[in-house]
Amino acid sequence: MNIVKPTLLINESICKSNIRKMADKAGTNGLIFKPHFKTHQSHAVGRWFKEVGVEHITVSSLGMADYFSKDGWKNITVAFPCNIRQIDLINDLASRLNLTVLVDNVKVIDLLSSQLNYDLGVKIELDSGKGRTGVNAKDLTIIDQLVSKVKSSEKLQFKGFYLHAGHSYGARGKAEITKIYTEAVECLQPIKAAYPDAEICYGDTPTCSVIDKFESIDAMSPGNFVFYDIMQEQIASCSIEDVGVAVACPVVSINSQNNQVCIYGGGVHFAKDNIDVDGHNSFGQVVKILNEGWSAPLKGAYLKSVSQEHGLIYMPDEELSQWKVGDVIGILPVHSCMTADCLGEYYTFEGAVLDHYSKKMHAR
Repeated sequence: MNIVKPTLLINESICKSNIRKMADKAGTNGLIFKPHFKTHQSHAVGRWFKEVGVEHITVSSLGMADYFSKDGWKNITVAFPCNIRQIDLINDLASRLNLTVLVDNVKVIDLLSSQLNYDLGVKIELDSGKGRTGVNAKDLTIIDQLVSKVKSSEKLQFKGFYLHAGHSYGARGKAEITKIYTEAVECLQPIKAAYPDAEICYGDTPTCSVIDKFESIDAMSPGNFVFYDIMQEQIASCSIEDVGVAVACPVVSINSQNNQVCIYGGGVHFAKDNIDVDGHNSFGQVVKILNEGWSAPLKGAYLKSVSQEHGLIYMPDEELSQWKVGDVIGILPVHSCMTADCLGEYYTFEGAVLDHYSKKMHAR
C-alpha cells in the first residue's frame, strides 16, 4: 500500500469480531439489535452487520437514512430530533421504507401530522441524564401527552421510546458505567409499567459494552463499538486490541532536539478530540503500521497537538532514532466517529477501498 497522505486503515477482522460480540450479547438478552451506523457510515461496513442478521439500523440524519436506503436497508430509525424543515425528504423516505423519527415536543408532532403524505413511525426520545434533548424520563405527564398526540394522528405510528445515555462517555471505569446504566433503568420503570407493550430502544457504546444482563429494554443501538477508539479504551468500554481503525500518516519533519516528529495529519483529518493519557494531553496514540495491522501503542509516544494539516508527536529517545522523514506512522484516534467522518473512506490491508457517506455529496 502506497501511503502518500493521511489514510484511514480498517482492520476487517477486528471490526467483524466487535460486531459479532455485540450481536451475540443482544441475542443472549433477547434484544433486537438495531446498531447505530453514525460511526462507520459505510455501505461496505453495513453489509458486515447483515452477515449477523441485522435488519433494522439507526442513523443520525435523514441524509444518512437516504444513503443507507440505497443499499437495501428498509427499516431505519433517525436518532436525532426530527427536523421539520426536511419534510420533503421525510415524505420521500417514508414512501419507500419503514422510517422512524424521534420527537420530544408537541409542536413537531403537529407539524408532521399536517404535512405528511405517508405513514411515519415516531418514537418519544427520553433523557436519562445527558441533558441534551429528549423528555425527562421521570416526567410521565408530558410523556403521556406526547404519546396521546402521536396516537391521535392518522399518519403517525407510535413505535415506543428511544434512550441514549450519552453521559456514559464521561465515565471512567466499569463501576461508573454500571452506575449510569442502573440509573437509566430506574428511570424507565414507570414508563415500562405504563406502556408495557411499547418498545424501549437503548443505546450507547460504554454501557452496551460493559453490561452483561439488560433489564427493562427491548432493543439496543450502540454505534462506536464497531471501531472503538482511545476514548473508549480509557472509559473501559474495550481493550486497546479492540480498536479497529488507525490513521496512517507520512512523517514530514523530525526535530530530535525537541523529541518531536511532525506528520502530515492534523485537525482536518482527526478532528480535535483529545484526552489525558498518562498525564499528557493526547490527540491519538502512536503505533507502527504492520503488514496486516498495527502494533501496540509505542510506550511514551503520543500525538501532542494538531493544527489544520500538522500533527506533532512527542517521541521518547528510545523510539526517536527508529524514524526518518518519509516513513509512515500510525495514529489510533481518540474519537473514531469524527476521524472517519473527516477522512471519508477506508483502506483495508487487502487493498480494497471502502465507501463512506459524505454530507457534502449526499445531504439533502
